[in-house]
Amino acid sequence: MARVRQTTRNDDPDIWFGDETSFGGDPSPHLIWAKKGSQPTIPYAGQHYRVSVVGAVRPRDGEFVALLVSTGNSLLFQVFLDELNRQINPAKRNILILDNASFHKVRSLNWGRIEPWFLPPYSPELNPIEEIWLLIKTNGFHPWTATSQEHLEDKVANALHDYIHQPQCIQSITNMSAYL
Repeated sequence: MARVRQTTRNDDPDIWFGDETSFGGDPSPHLIWAKKGSQPTIPYAGQHYRVSVVGAVRPRDGEFVALLVSTGNSLLFQVFLDELNRQINPAKRNILILDNASFHKVRSLNWGRIEPWFLPPYSPELNPIEEIWLLIKTNGFHPWTATSQEHLEDKVANALHDYIHQPQCIQSITNMSAYL
């Protein structure tokens, strides 16, 4: 993160952090209260529903952009980059800090006005959007079971919508001082 510190001292770029995650329609096992010796049950809809999300957050002001996708690949990541390019400030330098997923490094990607920077391998703790994903999953999906793919997609879209419209909350979750 020394590179980020140095860059923010020299000019005033918009720094975004991007990442992908997926949401499952089955609750993952977690701690629950149960009578000693009892066998708690976890609901199961009979299907494994899944939806992926690609997103980016600008911690400075809590701006959050997210897109539901069927899977993580370079074609869908390009759709996300196109959308992010429509929403960024064209008068500023825009840096998108990402992990090293193979589809982030495909040569045919059109980054537009976005400058990609890559985190060191295996360092999700350096990406503040991970905190957003964790909060959404913890607050909105434990315990919860989807009855259909559409049910899951609606639930994820509503959860994202709620956070996208709370920039002060996003800003406090992704407090940049922890990363600089």
